[in-house]
Order: sequence, then structure tokens, then C-alpha cells
Amino acid sequence: MGGFMNGGRTWALVFISCLSLFLLAGKTGFSLSKEGEDPTERREEKIRIFREKRALFFKEDPHSPIKESARKKFKGLIYYPIDLKYAMTGSIEKYPTDPKPIYVNLPTNKEREKKYVKYGRFKFKLEGKEYTLQIYRPLGGGDFFLPFKDKTSGAETYPEGRYLHIEPIPGGKVLIDFNRAHNPFCEFNEKYTCPFAPKENWLEIEIRAGEKRFR
Repeated sequence: MGGFMNGGRTWALVFISCLSLFLLAGKTGFSLSKEGEDPTERREEKIRIFREKRALFFKEDPHSPIKESARKKFKGLIYYPIDLKYAMTGSIEKYPTDPKPIYVNLPTNKEREKKYVKYGRFKFKLEGKEYTLQIYRPLGGGDFFLPFKDKTSGAETYPEGRYLHIEPIPGGKVLIDFNRAHNPFCEFNEKYTCPFAPKENWLEIEIRAGEKRFR
């Protein structure tokens, strides 16, 4: 009985550890605005603060994806210059969930797929052309998940794409700012499991904003 209990405890710890690696795989979503505050106000200042906090997290936090042996040499992340033309405001068109939600399997770096609910879509215009991004949500609820690829992927940015934050704006709309686009944790450490953007979120344009390749 004792051996069974010890084995069960060990497997529980392994499961929790693996789950944590998945949940942390890119989630450093420091809030840029206080609750109820318009995130578009003092936008450049907020982005600079976000980047400073992210760099500090990578260098000093015990949950940093940077391997501990490499943190002393860490000199920061590389970004495109802030360009507010990449800050998009609009509404999320939510998909119906009756009689059942729309499900989608996203590829990951571990050669297995991860199932999500397809929550809605966000349309925006850039350089005179309209684009659409699909927004996902984990099974059972939780934070929105918005991965994307663009024409910089594999050249100046991470080959499998980057992640975006969705920031609520008073009045029911949202802000999606490519200046906050960031790499998944598996760019820095192969132990993490990272879902990637499916083809429906591959943008046929260069998004020269946000985080660049780390290596």
C-alpha cells in the first residue's frame, strides 16, 4: 500500500509539473492597464514598461524559460521599434456554442496536437487590406489564446509564430496590439509544450512589430 501511495504521489507530481510547463509556455501577460482603464492611453509608455517587466522576468524569475545556467549572460530580448499602426481595436465576433462549440486541434512542438474551443474571430485592416485572426480558448474555459504566423516568421521572428494578448477596452471592444507579440517559451527552452498557429492564422503580410528571434 505504501509503495502504491508513493508511486501515485510521484505520478501526481509529474503530472502537475508537466501541466505547469504547458500553462506557462509563453504566459507572461503582465497587465498594462488597471482594471477599467483604457489600454490605448499612454500606449507607448505602457509597451515600454511591459518590455522592461518581461526582461526582468526572464532574467530573475524562477519560472523564467531561460535555463538557469544561461541567465547570467542574458542581455534582454530583441524587439522591433514600437509602431502604433500595429495596435488594432475592434470587436470579437463570437461563434455560436449551440448545439455544441466548434473545436480545433492546434499543432505543438511535441508532435502532438492540443484541442481548443474556437471562440471567435477578430477582423482588422492593415495597409489597406482586411485580415482575420481566429481566437481560441482552452477546454473548460480560461484565458483567450491567440497564436499567429506572418511573413517574418522563420526570418526575423520565431519560425512557428508568436502569441498575442487581447486587452479589453471600455465599451465592449478589445485592443490587439502586435507590439506585444511575443515568442512562446519553447523558443528559449525545449522542455515546454507550445501550441502553434494553425494555417487559418497565418497572415500573408509582414508584421514588423513585437518580439524578434532570440537566437
